[in-house]
Amino acid sequence: MTQLEKRTAKGKSMVATFKQCARYLSPLFEFCRKKVLPDDIRRALLVIVECCMKRDYLAAMDQYIKLAIGNAPWPIGVTMVGIHERSAREKIYTNSVAHIMNDETTRKYLQLIKRLMTLSQRRYPALPSKSVEFNSLANGSDLQALLSEENGSAKASEERLRLMPAYAFAN
Repeated sequence: MTQLEKRTAKGKSMVATFKQCARYLSPLFEFCRKKVLPDDIRRALLVIVECCMKRDYLAAMDQYIKLAIGNAPWPIGVTMVGIHERSAREKIYTNSVAHIMNDETTRKYLQLIKRLMTLSQRRYPALPSKSVEFNSLANGSDLQALLSEENGSAKASEERLRLMPAYAFAN
Protein backbone atom coordinates (compact mmCIF):
# COMPACT_ATOMS: atom_id res chain seq x y z
CA MET A 1 0.00 0.00 0.00
CA THR A 2 1.42 3.34 -1.03
CA GLN A 3 1.59 6.38 1.23
CA LEU A 4 -1.12 8.04 -0.83
CA GLU A 5 -3.47 5.08 -0.30
CA LYS A 6 -2.73 5.10 3.44
CA ARG A 7 -3.95 8.70 3.68
CA THR A 8 -7.43 7.90 2.41
CA ALA A 9 -10.23 6.99 4.82
CA LYS A 10 -10.26 3.39 3.59
CA GLY A 11 -6.48 3.16 3.88
CA LYS A 12 -6.47 4.55 7.42
CA SER A 13 -9.15 2.05 8.38
CA MET A 14 -7.17 -0.83 6.88
CA VAL A 15 -3.97 0.22 8.67
CA ALA A 16 -5.82 0.58 11.98
CA THR A 17 -7.39 -2.88 11.54
CA PHE A 18 -3.99 -4.37 10.72
CA LYS A 19 -2.40 -2.86 13.84
CA GLN A 20 -5.31 -4.03 15.98
CA CYS A 21 -4.94 -7.56 14.60
CA ALA A 22 -1.24 -7.57 15.43
CA ARG A 23 -2.02 -6.49 19.02
CA TYR A 24 -4.75 -9.11 19.41
CA LEU A 25 -2.58 -11.89 18.00
CA SER A 26 0.44 -11.32 20.24
CA PRO A 27 -1.13 -12.86 23.40
CA LEU A 28 -2.05 -16.00 21.43
CA PHE A 29 1.51 -16.37 20.18
CA GLU A 30 2.81 -15.76 23.70
CA PHE A 31 0.53 -18.49 25.11
CA CYS A 32 1.79 -20.85 22.39
CA ARG A 33 5.44 -20.03 23.11
CA LYS A 34 4.98 -20.61 26.83
CA LYS A 35 2.87 -23.73 26.12
CA VAL A 36 0.06 -22.49 28.37
CA LEU A 37 -2.72 -22.34 25.78
CA PRO A 38 -5.65 -24.41 27.13
CA ASP A 39 -6.00 -27.77 25.40
CA ASP A 40 -9.60 -27.23 24.31
CA ILE A 41 -8.71 -23.93 22.61
CA ARG A 42 -5.59 -25.42 21.04
CA ARG A 43 -7.50 -28.40 19.60
CA ALA A 44 -10.28 -26.18 18.27
CA LEU A 45 -7.79 -23.80 16.64
CA LEU A 46 -6.00 -26.72 14.99
CA VAL A 47 -9.30 -27.98 13.55
CA ILE A 48 -10.15 -24.47 12.33
CA VAL A 49 -6.77 -24.12 10.61
CA GLU A 50 -7.05 -27.58 9.02
CA CYS A 51 -10.55 -26.78 7.73
CA CYS A 52 -9.34 -23.46 6.29
CA MET A 53 -6.42 -25.20 4.60
CA LYS A 54 -8.90 -27.63 3.01
CA ARG A 55 -11.04 -24.60 2.06
CA ASP A 56 -13.96 -25.96 4.05
CA TYR A 57 -14.95 -22.68 5.64
CA LEU A 58 -18.36 -23.93 6.74
CA ALA A 59 -16.76 -26.62 8.93
CA ALA A 60 -14.27 -24.04 10.24
CA MET A 61 -17.16 -21.74 11.17
CA ASP A 62 -18.96 -24.58 12.96
CA GLN A 63 -15.84 -25.26 15.02
CA TYR A 64 -15.42 -21.54 15.72
CA ILE A 65 -19.02 -21.29 16.95
CA LYS A 66 -18.50 -24.32 19.21
CA LEU A 67 -15.36 -22.71 20.60
CA ALA A 68 -16.74 -19.19 21.02
CA ILE A 69 -20.28 -19.90 22.16
CA GLY A 70 -20.23 -23.56 23.14
CA ASN A 71 -23.31 -25.61 23.85
CA ALA A 72 -23.94 -24.57 27.45
CA PRO A 73 -27.46 -23.28 28.11
CA TRP A 74 -27.68 -19.51 28.17
CA PRO A 75 -30.45 -17.72 30.02
CA ILE A 76 -32.33 -15.52 27.58
CA GLY A 77 -34.76 -13.02 29.00
CA VAL A 78 -36.69 -13.87 32.13
CA THR A 79 -35.67 -17.18 33.69
CA MET A 80 -38.26 -17.19 36.48
CA VAL A 81 -41.69 -16.98 34.89
CA GLY A 82 -43.80 -18.60 37.60
CA ILE A 83 -43.86 -19.34 41.28
CA HIS A 84 -42.51 -22.87 40.78
CA GLU A 85 -38.90 -23.85 40.25
CA ARG A 86 -38.17 -25.23 36.79
CA SER A 87 -36.64 -28.71 36.63
CA ALA A 88 -33.41 -27.60 34.92
CA ARG A 89 -33.19 -24.18 36.57
CA GLU A 90 -29.81 -24.84 38.17
CA LYS A 91 -28.29 -25.63 34.78
CA ILE A 92 -28.94 -22.13 33.47
CA TYR A 93 -27.81 -20.21 36.50
CA THR A 94 -25.49 -17.58 35.05
CA ASN A 95 -22.81 -17.69 37.73
CA SER A 96 -22.24 -21.42 37.38
CA VAL A 97 -20.94 -21.24 33.78
CA ALA A 98 -17.33 -20.19 33.32
CA HIS A 99 -17.44 -19.06 29.72
CA ILE A 100 -14.52 -18.63 27.35
CA MET A 101 -15.69 -15.19 26.19
CA ASN A 102 -15.60 -13.80 29.74
CA ASP A 103 -11.82 -13.38 29.42
CA GLU A 104 -11.00 -10.19 27.49
CA THR A 105 -7.72 -11.48 26.04
CA THR A 106 -9.31 -14.69 24.80
CA ARG A 107 -12.23 -12.76 23.32
CA LYS A 108 -9.84 -10.53 21.40
CA TYR A 109 -7.79 -13.29 19.81
CA LEU A 110 -10.92 -15.29 19.01
CA GLN A 111 -12.25 -12.20 17.23
CA LEU A 112 -9.02 -12.13 15.27
CA ILE A 113 -9.38 -15.82 14.39
CA LYS A 114 -12.76 -15.01 12.83
CA ARG A 115 -11.20 -12.15 10.85
CA LEU A 116 -8.48 -14.49 9.59
CA MET A 117 -11.10 -17.05 8.57
CA THR A 118 -12.92 -14.38 6.57
CA LEU A 119 -9.66 -13.23 4.99
CA SER A 120 -8.75 -16.81 4.13
CA GLN A 121 -12.12 -17.35 2.48
CA ARG A 122 -11.67 -14.19 0.42
CA ARG A 123 -8.06 -14.95 -0.56
CA TYR A 124 -8.56 -18.69 -1.16
CA PRO A 125 -12.18 -18.99 -2.37
CA ALA A 126 -14.12 -22.24 -2.27
CA LEU A 127 -17.37 -23.52 -3.67
CA PRO A 128 -20.51 -21.85 -2.28
CA SER A 129 -21.45 -25.07 -0.44
CA LYS A 130 -18.25 -24.85 1.62
CA SER A 131 -18.30 -21.09 2.17
CA VAL A 132 -19.85 -18.93 4.85
CA GLU A 133 -22.15 -16.18 3.56
CA PHE A 134 -20.95 -16.70 0.01
CA ASN A 135 -21.02 -13.48 -2.02
CA SER A 136 -22.57 -11.44 0.79
CA LEU A 137 -20.61 -8.41 -0.52
CA ALA A 138 -19.79 -7.45 3.06
CA ASN A 139 -16.06 -7.80 2.46
CA GLY A 140 -15.95 -8.00 -1.34
CA SER A 141 -17.23 -10.52 -3.82
CA ASP A 142 -16.53 -14.21 -3.23
CA LEU A 143 -17.99 -14.97 -6.65
CA GLN A 144 -15.53 -12.64 -8.38
CA ALA A 145 -12.62 -14.12 -6.41
CA LEU A 146 -13.72 -17.66 -7.28
CA LEU A 147 -14.16 -16.84 -10.97
CA SER A 148 -10.80 -15.09 -11.15
CA GLU A 149 -9.13 -18.10 -9.58
CA GLU A 150 -10.81 -20.50 -12.02
CA ASN A 151 -9.80 -18.32 -14.98
CA GLY A 152 -6.34 -17.53 -13.60
CA SER A 153 -3.01 -19.03 -14.52
CA ALA A 154 -1.85 -22.50 -13.47
CA LYS A 155 0.33 -20.95 -10.76
CA ALA A 156 -2.66 -19.20 -9.19
CA SER A 157 -4.67 -22.43 -9.09
CA GLU A 158 -1.82 -24.30 -7.42
CA GLU A 159 -1.28 -21.64 -4.77
CA ARG A 160 -2.29 -22.85 -1.32
CA LEU A 161 -2.38 -21.58 2.19
CA ARG A 162 1.01 -22.47 3.64
CA LEU A 163 1.89 -22.68 7.31
CA MET A 164 5.15 -23.40 9.03
CA PRO A 165 5.37 -26.88 10.55
CA ALA A 166 4.83 -27.12 14.29
CA TYR A 167 8.34 -28.44 14.92
CA ALA A 168 9.82 -25.16 13.65
CA PHE A 169 8.66 -23.47 16.85
CA ALA A 170 9.87 -26.15 19.27
CA ASN A 171 13.21 -25.27 20.83
